[in-house]
Amino acid sequence: MEKKRQKIWTAIGVGIAIALLLYWLTLAIWIDDDTDPPMPPPVEEISNC
Repeated sequence: MEKKRQKIWTAIGVGIAIALLLYWLTLAIWIDDDTDPPMPPPVEEISNC
């Protein structure tokens, strides 16, 4: 019984760690996107469409 409980808590801890890591990465990407000005695509790419 104790082993099973330890596995459950380990899984919960790993899940929380992964969720926080993904949240931090997403936040870092969003902050990077906000600081860079939006770049329009080159005219050649637009005319080739």
